[in-house]
Amino acid sequence: MQGLFPIRVAPHGASFECASGQTVLAAAISAGIWLPHSCKAGTCGSCELPMAAGAVGYAPGVIPPADGRCRTCQAFALQAVELVAPDVPREPGQRVVTAAGRVIGIHKPSPDVAIVTVQLPAASGFSFRPGQYADVILRDGSRRSYSMANRPGESGVIEWHIRRMEGGRFSTHACERLKERDVLRIQGPYGSFVLHEGTGPLVLLASGTGYAPIASLLHSHLPEMAARGAVLYWGGRKWSDLYAVDSVHAWQQRFPGVRLVPVLSEPDAGWSGRSGLVHQAVLQDLPDLSGHEVYACGNPLMIDAARQAFVSQAGLAAQRFHADAFVTTPR
Repeated sequence: MQGLFPIRVAPHGASFECASGQTVLAAAISAGIWLPHSCKAGTCGSCELPMAAGAVGYAPGVIPPADGRCRTCQAFALQAVELVAPDVPREPGQRVVTAAGRVIGIHKPSPDVAIVTVQLPAASGFSFRPGQYADVILRDGSRRSYSMANRPGESGVIEWHIRRMEGGRFSTHACERLKERDVLRIQGPYGSFVLHEGTGPLVLLASGTGYAPIASLLHSHLPEMAARGAVLYWGGRKWSDLYAVDSVHAWQQRFPGVRLVPVLSEPDAGWSGRSGLVHQAVLQDLPDLSGHEVYACGNPLMIDAARQAFVSQAGLAAQRFHADAFVTTPR
C-alpha cells in the first residue's frame, strides 16, 4: 500500500506522517520530532519504543524486536501507528541543517586522536544540544558521525574528537591529512543523548572518544551534575587513551564536584589505578544502582555489557540507562 501513515507519540501527542518506504525515525527527524535514537543502524537498541497501536514492517533480513516494540530506525509504517515515548514533547524541536563548515583548528592530544574544530556559517541556523552528534558527508555521499564535545553557542563552532580507525576513510584523513581552512559538508544535529531532568546521582561511562559527548554535557550542565553527584568512569587500554586527562587532580579541578575514575584494561607496568573492564569497575563501587541514572558512550560491546549488567545485577531502571554507542560504519 502506498501513501502517508499518521504516527502519534503518546502521552504528549506529538504527531507526524510517515511515507511508504520511509523509516519511522527518518520521518520523525524530518518533522523535527526527536525520538530516542543513537546509531541509526539497528544495532544499539536506543530507538526501540513500545507500540500501543498499528503495525510496522522491516526490510528482509532485519529481525524485529521480540517483545513487539518498534525499532524506529529500521521500521516502515504499514498503517497508522501510536508509539509511547514519555520524554518526547508535543511540539517539534530542532531542525536538521546541512551546511559547509570550515576547519579552524586541529590538535592531536595523542597519536591516534585528533580534536577538530569546525566553524559553521552563522546564517546556517545550525544549533545543537549538549550530547548530540552531526554527520560529515563524504564526496560519495557516505557519512561518518561524531559527537560534539564543546558547549553549544551562537558562534556556530563545533568540536569533534576523532580517533583514527584502521582503514577508516575519514578518521585516517582527519588524523593525517586534514588541515585548517579545509571545508567539510556537515549535517545535523542528531541524537537524543541529552541530560534528562532528575535529582538522582549520575554515573557517566565512557570508553575512548566516547568521552566527547560527556564532555559537552559537563561543559554545559556542570553545576547541576555536580549537585546531583556525578562520577565519570573512563576506560581505555592504556593511559594515553584518556587523551583529555593530564592528571586526575587537574581534570577534577576543571570539573569541580565531579569525580573521575580512570580504568585501564591493558595498563603499563607501574600503573596503580583501577584495571579491568570499565563497566565492572562501576559494579564494584556501586553494586546498587537503583537510584542512579547512567549516561554511557563508546564501544557498542561495552554499552551492551553495561546495560545488561547494570539492569540485571545492580537494579538500574532500564529507562535510566541512556546510551550513545559508537559504530565504525556509517550511522
